Amino acid sequence: MILRRVIKHVRNQEWTAIVIDFFIVVFGVFVGLQVQQWNESRVDEGRAKAYLSRAQNDLNADLFDYQIRLDFWEQVSDYGTSGLDYVSTGQVGNSTYWQLLLAFFHASQVAEFNTTRTTYDELTSSGEQNLITNVKIRDALANYYSEAGNATFTERPKYRENVRGIIPISVQSYIWENCYNSDEVGVQELLNCSTPIAPHRAEEIVNMIAGNTELMAELRYWMSTMTVATLIAHTRMKLANEMLVLIETELGSESMEATP
Repeated sequence: MILRRVIKHVRNQEWTAIVIDFFIVVFGVFVGLQVQQWNESRVDEGRAKAYLSRAQNDLNADLFDYQIRLDFWEQVSDYGTSGLDYVSTGQVGNSTYWQLLLAFFHASQVAEFNTTRTTYDELTSSGEQNLITNVKIRDALANYYSEAGNATFTERPKYRENVRGIIPISVQSYIWENCYNSDEVGVQELLNCSTPIAPHRAEEIVNMIAGNTELMAELRYWMSTMTVATLIAHTRMKLANEMLVLIETELGSESMEATP
């Protein structure tokens, strides 16, 4: 329609009309490009918001898992400390030999931690980090996930293998069945339980463990590792909470901007 009108104006040498037609065409193209750019921008904003919402979920999952691990590591450390106290003093104190034996076994437990990073890996593998226009959030996410694979959180100590090579398998089986619990999501409980063996037999096994100098060095190393893991976990929880504040502020700002 416009093309036919332009041709007619050219034939009739209606230059003013030609100029007007030209500006109409240019303006139409400009408006079309602006609308397309606006639509693409809205799509990108929506995708960025979806990524941030999913990152929120991942960070909250990490905080939940960290707290579970911290509680468990504290319990493991308490058991290890009880065993080492006996080694250093030779005194049973208020414990029994069975409780000390149980302490040496439970001190070998592990609760591995792996960062929830599905959203971040998807974001980086697709090369879409720039969808997150807030540089503070983008840098904070990169910093958090670049330090995610700390080996301390997944270490399996030599003590674990070696102490279980000393404790009779019948005693270990009893402990697994009566002194340990794990739910459907892998949350572990270390439980006190009555002794399945005579006191003198428990004393023999405890002294066999406590008298093993190399094994006790491995236990001390494992207790030190639990301390380091706890410190790192607290640092990473602080980073996760700081990121959640940034993300919540960003999503809140976007919601306010969208409100008429």
